[in-house]
Amino acid sequence: MSSSVDSHSRYLKEFRVEQCPLFIQRKCTQHRPFTCFNWHFMNQRRRRPVRKRDRTFNYSADNYCSKYDETTGICPDGDECPFLHRTAGDTERRYHLRYYKTCMCVHDTDTRGFCVKNGPHCAFAHGNHDLRPPVYDIKEIQALENPDSDPNSSSNGPNILDKERNLMNEDPKWQDTNYVLSNYKTEPCKRPPRLCRQGYACPQYHNSKDKRRSPRKSKYRSTPCPNVKHGEEWGEPGNCDQGDNCMYCHTRTEQQFHPEIYKSTKCNDVQQAGYCPRGVFCAFAHVDREFTLINRT
Repeated sequence: MSSSVDSHSRYLKEFRVEQCPLFIQRKCTQHRPFTCFNWHFMNQRRRRPVRKRDRTFNYSADNYCSKYDETTGICPDGDECPFLHRTAGDTERRYHLRYYKTCMCVHDTDTRGFCVKNGPHCAFAHGNHDLRPPVYDIKEIQALENPDSDPNSSSNGPNILDKERNLMNEDPKWQDTNYVLSNYKTEPCKRPPRLCRQGYACPQYHNSKDKRRSPRKSKYRSTPCPNVKHGEEWGEPGNCDQGDNCMYCHTRTEQQFHPEIYKSTKCNDVQQAGYCPRGVFCAFAHVDREFTLINRT
């Protein structure tokens, strides 16, 4: 546990806060693909999140700055800006005291223990030992203690992301198993790139590896396509010449939400922690009756 705490502290305080000295000398071997612990260009630079003595954050965990230039990485208000800077990879938000390692990752780890999607710097937890409690701004704490406060105030109550996820979880159509199997991740997200912050809680896909063909329309098996998946890692769906006509799964999402597999095993998060951060978009069974509700024809 102590090693996880030390790792969390290091990432919160140091990840992408300083420029890579090897990159300045053109010697960094982690530039392409960019996996360096430090930043190379200004738009990758992240400010260290701090909760001040008055128990407010030095910058918001949810409200983005309208002045920040995503290309140059420059804000006219500099480091004193009280708003979130949309850095490359959205690192200021993902590695904020409010969110870092507070939710379980939906992706597996490889033989080295690294996330197969996000690599060694994954901002999500891989196991209960990796979870940490969120640190709240005093305004959030006050809102939780005073639920009768103005719900329309942007500074009070649950953050925007939590509200969006709750709305999705409460939407009746996403409670319907057949609707989920037919529609989940089958259409592109309508929001501009990088502006959707729901992640797995978004029912639309964001990229080719997130995309899923509806098994009701495209007939394919629950077996991974050998042209796409090699060992434990999923490659690009475009590696298969058959495209949407292929008879095998092209993404992890297609496999997990295939009628033959969907809800066929119990959710580890529910069994171990009694809570699943994926809500209605979890491909695993939360209660025993879900095993009998799935039509596997």
